Order: sequence, then C-alpha cells, then structure tokens
Amino acid sequence: MGSELVKPTPHVSYTEIFYIHFPYYLAIGMTYDQYWNDDCTLTKYYRKADEIKRSRKNQELWLQGMYIYEALCDVSPILHAFAKSGTRPRPYPERPYPITKLEIEREELDREAKEKANREQAKATFMAWASRLKLPDSKDKGVTDNDDDRQYSN
Repeated sequence: MGSELVKPTPHVSYTEIFYIHFPYYLAIGMTYDQYWNDDCTLTKYYRKADEIKRSRKNQELWLQGMYIYEALCDVSPILHAFAKSGTRPRPYPERPYPITKLEIEREELDREAKEKANREQAKATFMAWASRLKLPDSKDKGVTDNDDDRQYSN
C-alpha cells in the first residue's frame, strides 16, 4: 500500500554523468588525460579558473561599454538637431579609468593636488585684486570681527 505513489528514479551511472560533463571541461582547457586519469580535484580548480576568466571578461566588456557610453555622451552635443553653430564635443578623457587600487589612489592624489593648485591660484588672484584696490587695513580703522557691533570710524 502506498508503493504506487513512489516513482522509481531513473538509473544513471557515474560514467554517464562523467561523459555528460566531459565536453564542458574540454571547452575550458582540460585535456582528455587530465579529465580521465589525473587528480579528480582538478575539475574544481578548472571550474574556478573558468569563473574567474568569465568575471574578468565581463568586467572588460563592461568597461568597454562605459568608454563607448562616455564617447557618445561627449559627442552628443553636436548631434543634437538644434545645436547652436560652433557647438563642440567634449574632449575625450586624458587618461583611462583607474581600475587598480594603486591607480585609484594616484588619481585621488592628482585630483587633490590640482584642487590645491587651483585654490592657491585663486588666492593669489584675489590678493592681487585686493592690493590694486588700495583698501585701508581693517585693523587701523577700528573694525571688529563681531557682526553685531560693527564700528566704523571716519
């Protein structure tokens, strides 16, 4: 009673399973001799290596897509139907995207150095402009730093 509900499972031998998976391992670079005669754990390492290769290929293709996307965005202002005369595309990036940790850190240091240089240049420009105005020094005129009780003497 109840045995009619249990279906017998099809019998598949290990040899058949090995033959089913054999083409996959040949495709990822394993030789016939390695698959059938060498250490059986090699299959695990070949699968892991294949996953890494696929992941790297996917990353490369994604990066290529980002370059294409950025190039299209850079050129899109001149492709606009109602673009003004003299419209120019944005320039292509000077350097490739940073990928490694070292490249990212180097890019960050370069960006910080450029920002510091821009600040110094702006400061020098402001100081030159202020010196041309020949304003009296605020310390000599009795000006306080407190906004509530500013005192100006004439």
